[in-house]
Amino acid sequence: MIGAIILACEKHLDDIRVNPNAVTEIDDAALFTKAVRDLFKGTADKSVSAFAGPYAHYLMLGSTHRPPGQYLDVFDGDYNSTFNGIYNGVIRHSEEVLQITSKEGTKNEVRHALATIISVMGFAKLTDTYGEIPYTEGGKGKSEGIIKPRYDTQESIYKSLIERLGKSIEVLKTAKPSQAYPNSDPIFDNDLSKWVRFANSVRLRLAMRIRYANVELSKTTVTQCLAEPLMELMEHDAAMIETEGNGNPWYNIRTGFPRVRMSNFLIDKLQKTADPRLAVFVARDKDGKYNGITNGLMDIPFGTSGYDDKSDMGLALASKDSKQYLMNAAETWLLRAEAALVYDNDEGKAKEYFRKGIETSLKQWKIDTSAINAFMESPVAQLDGENKEEQIGNQMYLALIPNYFESWTYIRRTGYPVIPVRTSEDLSKGATNGIMPKRFKYSSFELGANEANVNEAIKRQGPNLIDTPVWWDKNE
Repeated sequence: MIGAIILACEKHLDDIRVNPNAVTEIDDAALFTKAVRDLFKGTADKSVSAFAGPYAHYLMLGSTHRPPGQYLDVFDGDYNSTFNGIYNGVIRHSEEVLQITSKEGTKNEVRHALATIISVMGFAKLTDTYGEIPYTEGGKGKSEGIIKPRYDTQESIYKSLIERLGKSIEVLKTAKPSQAYPNSDPIFDNDLSKWVRFANSVRLRLAMRIRYANVELSKTTVTQCLAEPLMELMEHDAAMIETEGNGNPWYNIRTGFPRVRMSNFLIDKLQKTADPRLAVFVARDKDGKYNGITNGLMDIPFGTSGYDDKSDMGLALASKDSKQYLMNAAETWLLRAEAALVYDNDEGKAKEYFRKGIETSLKQWKIDTSAINAFMESPVAQLDGENKEEQIGNQMYLALIPNYFESWTYIRRTGYPVIPVRTSEDLSKGATNGIMPKRFKYSSFELGANEANVNEAIKRQGPNLIDTPVWWDKNE
């Protein structure tokens, strides 16, 4: 059904391009489905596979795709394609749905609320990638003819995203499913109670993200989120199995070119704690061992590293029918653990949520019950001793897989897990002096097309460099 809707939508768009007399009103259900699928595609696009995945030390791509993992800054075209790809994909289609569902004759506040959640997630990824972006006027080129949109501060964007999610939750709590998308919802199959949990969990994620930048708004929003239903079980996960084309995008990466290999950083973290997710996330090499690659190798060390013989991505992540995730219940439990620790000073509740997060992640990947029980008795699952925030961060790193972009964002915010500064002569220090990059640059294409507004953003935010932190990245 979903595939038929998408094909019909895309055919309709093609008809409009070639026939000026064609009907220009497109079914908002097809547009909504397209926006959702574009959002999922963004969890494994090049911004993730070539940049966020290596930045966060989960994996590494070989051949000519290695430079992002070397922290180099020669990717003007990629910065531009990511920027335009999000605007022309999820944001464009969700904005079209928002216009249709707010217009007299086609007004529908339930569908409007659902499209708002998808729009928020698109804008959140965009602003977390670049910092300041066109938001108030963003995505308005087609509908309002704004070809040089002004850039908004990230602080104002986050305030708006949090507010919009809150309003959507209020609508959906009492909404009738018949007014939503009964045959066009690829995430929750029109279960509005799950949409409420999802939207509220995304709101919690955004609230914790601004913890160091706007404590008052963060804490107030967290309190509000804890009073509403949150994602708690696997069936609440915002996930889907791609049925179009070759299915899961990671399947194409794993079986195509360039070859992906898993990082020593990830494998070491799993092996040191005897984590049963190791066999899920990482494939054994030809000798039956878990054998990772060191991120950021210079050319000569890389040439002697035996890259092709290293461990591949696990089949559970990279099979044709593997699920893709926008957010899962395990992340939500761990966000609650952090909030309990830092806002409530309640170590008992933090430990309870921490353990819930680990157990939920293990169940998500269908770990054997006996292995789950054994791991839950291990020291790593107890949240005891010093550095409790680091313990939460280490488990968040594993719970977020395969949402590598969100993990890169989480590491930037919290500093956990600690990505070591590169000092070895074998490792490339790139354009950041060995520090994990903090953002994508505004491309020369955007500077050329919207120079005055981009320069205003740079003046407020800081130099247009990949080691300039975004607004919420204030944790010293």
